[in-house]
Amino acid sequence: MRLQSITLTNFRQFHGVQEFDLSSNSIKPVSLLFGANGAGKTTFLNAFTWALYGTMSEDVEHQDRMVSDGVWRALASGDSVEVAVDVRFDHEGQNFHVRRRASLYKESDQQSAPSPEVQLWATKADGSSEMVGAPQETIYTILPKGVSRFFFFNGERIEKLVKKGAYAEVQQDIKVLLDLEQVERALVHLPKVDRRLTQDLKKYGGDKASEIQSAIDELSERDTTAKEDLKVLQGDLATLAEERESVLELLRQHRDAAPIQTELDAVTEELKEARAAQKSAMDERANLVATRGFMAFTEALGEKTREMALSLYQKGALPAPLKREFVDQLLADGTCICGTQLVEHTKPWGDVKAWRERAGLQAVETAWQQLSGQIAPLSSARAEMRESFAQIMKRIGDERDRVARLEERKSELDGKLRDSRLEDVQALDAKRMELDNRLGTKQQRIGSLKSDIERFAKDITQKTNERSRAEVTDELAAKARERSDLVQEVQRALQEILAIRAEAMRDRLDRKLKEVFQSITHQNHIPTLNKNFELTLHKDVNGVELPVPKSTGENQILSLSFVAAVSQLAREIRTERRAEGKSPHDSGTYPIVMDAAFGSLDQDYQQAVSRALAKMAPQLVVLVSKSQGLGKVVSELMPYVGHLGVLETHTTKPDSVADDIELEGISYPYIRPDETDHSELKVIK
Repeated sequence: MRLQSITLTNFRQFHGVQEFDLSSNSIKPVSLLFGANGAGKTTFLNAFTWALYGTMSEDVEHQDRMVSDGVWRALASGDSVEVAVDVRFDHEGQNFHVRRRASLYKESDQQSAPSPEVQLWATKADGSSEMVGAPQETIYTILPKGVSRFFFFNGERIEKLVKKGAYAEVQQDIKVLLDLEQVERALVHLPKVDRRLTQDLKKYGGDKASEIQSAIDELSERDTTAKEDLKVLQGDLATLAEERESVLELLRQHRDAAPIQTELDAVTEELKEARAAQKSAMDERANLVATRGFMAFTEALGEKTREMALSLYQKGALPAPLKREFVDQLLADGTCICGTQLVEHTKPWGDVKAWRERAGLQAVETAWQQLSGQIAPLSSARAEMRESFAQIMKRIGDERDRVARLEERKSELDGKLRDSRLEDVQALDAKRMELDNRLGTKQQRIGSLKSDIERFAKDITQKTNERSRAEVTDELAAKARERSDLVQEVQRALQEILAIRAEAMRDRLDRKLKEVFQSITHQNHIPTLNKNFELTLHKDVNGVELPVPKSTGENQILSLSFVAAVSQLAREIRTERRAEGKSPHDSGTYPIVMDAAFGSLDQDYQQAVSRALAKMAPQLVVLVSKSQGLGKVVSELMPYVGHLGVLETHTTKPDSVADDIELEGISYPYIRPDETDHSELKVIK
């Protein structure tokens, strides 16, 4: 999907018809628009999602007010005004034109909620256009609504992607984008197919088979319910974790509680580090005992073995690799191990007899040397093991003491917050404690449900095996059982396929995330997309991975890196499918439209992000204010800019002063006093 142009018709603060060209190529992939706060950057961003899906983001205020107050006041009662957004784009070799429009009829000074309609035209090979019969469904197939969050977003709010409450949705949206949802959809439908098949088995299969099938159905229902409950609990857990973090943030910002909470945060982080270090040392101890612990008991055994071997060596009776008895038996049998006849006084007989002599002292000497070489190092290895064990035990003791000290300090700080004379601090700390208790309860329930789900799976497998052995005489019931067995085999295979593909995709996305993140940040932090598709940030401290408390800026960098990784991986996957002949040449190509891309980033990060932006996607539409976009941002982005524009602000504020913006050495209107509040989209190039 590549954007070609957008046209706004009386859309919110944009009066009349205003159009902007968005066509791009690999050399000039960026369209850059400047606008002051309130100029309509967020409106411009939401014009895309409104045209495509009929929705706008939560940060758009008064969403029912689709036209500006000036246009609405100028409209006579009983008259109507058209609001529309047209977006032209091409996708997989075909051109599309989507228009979402609404006619607003004025009955009072208050605007009523619009009832927009959407139309979609597709251009045929001969250049003519035809209207698509199911426009919204077609748009969903081109770019699913859930996936659009990765391509149309507000940079200042993009950090929502790293919030725990978003993980479940993000995980599902990623699966849609990376072509995994078909397998999941099949897994949803297969149990329904199986249920229809087993109805015949219960009806005609006899008492035993029917009883077993009823037990399987009951277990399956309980398993489904448990999985649904688990999903809800995991969502609740994420929400509670976010709420707890919000309470902690309030405590950090409170004038009187801030010093205590700041120290408490530091103590809590150090406590996590100490516990992790203690666990790491205990794991090392367990590994040492498991692999080398036996050496502690070899001192007497080694000495005794050495004395016994020395005695046998002195007698010449130490077991050797080639024993004389074996050679004597060959001579007595008259046949060598190679099959040659051993006739007395012949050359073969003489050669074997010579080996009999070699199987004596020389072999004993060799065996003695081998045994001595194995026993001697035991002493030094034993001493080394004991030294390692002593060092580990010291580490465990030191970390145990540190944990105890930090726990005591944390308890003191918790008490200070709890016993504070300030009611608001007490209330916040009480809320934090309540959330901790609720989190603990949820975690216990989640653990219990996971155990139940594992047990249900084992019980279903056992009952299914019993069903296979049950006697079924009715032919219809026997066929139903065979088909049910086949459906369950397919279901198991698809589950394995989904698990393998999802993990492979997650692993690729994780590697891509690390690559993009390292190209932007100057911190020695490591991002990770874990198995639950949660975005985390950690650092390596003496071999221990510790979580990094993320600032707003770091959340932005992490989220931007994630979006870039998703975009790049989507293109890679479609490229692979094109190589297999399964996708058109531009499949997997999606634009990125970003408002306030630089948010609260400092100048170094602004420059790094600007440098990375052009590599994020084959097409970028970047919306920035003058304070965000000038300087390093412009210098980095301008070589890639194909279209440049300004959202010119017109304001009725009495004390407003005209302001200009200088781009490429030329000044352009940026803010102008006017009789009405509105914005104009001015094309510079």
